[in-house]
Amino acid sequence: MARWKKDEIYRRQARKAGYRSRAAFKLLEIDNRFEIFKDTARIVDLCCAPGSWLQVAKERCDVSDAVIIGIDIAYVKPISGVNIIQSSLESPELVDQTLGLLEKPAQVVLSDCAPKLSGNKSLDRERQLWLAKLSFQIAIKLLDKDGCFVTKVFQSNEFRDFVLQTRKSFRLVKTYKPQSSFKRSPEMYLIAKGFRGVSEPVSLAEL
Repeated sequence: MARWKKDEIYRRQARKAGYRSRAAFKLLEIDNRFEIFKDTARIVDLCCAPGSWLQVAKERCDVSDAVIIGIDIAYVKPISGVNIIQSSLESPELVDQTLGLLEKPAQVVLSDCAPKLSGNKSLDRERQLWLAKLSFQIAIKLLDKDGCFVTKVFQSNEFRDFVLQTRKSFRLVKTYKPQSSFKRSPEMYLIAKGFRGVSEPVSLAEL
C-alpha cells in the first residue's frame, strides 16, 4: 500500500473515532499486545501534543479515580479528566510538579517524542534517541515499582545500547513496530515493564 494512502486511511479512521491524530492507533496496538493500561490508575504522557495518546489512555484506564497527566511545551487543547502541564521536558521543576499532581508515583510513563525531521537521517536518529533518553531519565524518577515505560525510538546501532541500559532497570524490555507505522519508517517503540528502580541517579551521558 502506498505510504500516502495508508496515512490517509488512518487519518480518516482517527477523525471518525474522534482521535486528534492517527498516532492513537499506535498506542492502541501497543496496549492490545502488551496490556500496559491493565490495573493502572496513574499515567503520564510526555510530549503529549496534540493529545491522541491521552485520549487512548483515558479510554483504556479502567479505574474511576485515575490521574492522567500530559506534558508538552506546546499548548494542548484540554481533555476532560486529564491534567495538562505546559512545560519543557528539561525544566528542573517538572518532576516535582508532576509528582505533586500524581500524589503517588506513576504506573505508566509514555513518550511519543519526536524531533522536527531535518532530512538528515543520521542527525534525526541522534536527536530522536536523545529525546528517548531524556524521557527515560524522567520516567525512572516518576515510576512506581513494577511500573511501565513506553517510548518511541528510531532504529540505529546506538539504539541497541539504549535498550541494554533500560534492561538494567526493568524486568521485561521489548521492541515493537505497530502496523499503523510506515514500513519504511525507522520508528519503533520500546516497551519496558516491571520497573525495578535505580540505586543512583542516571545521567544522559550514561545512557
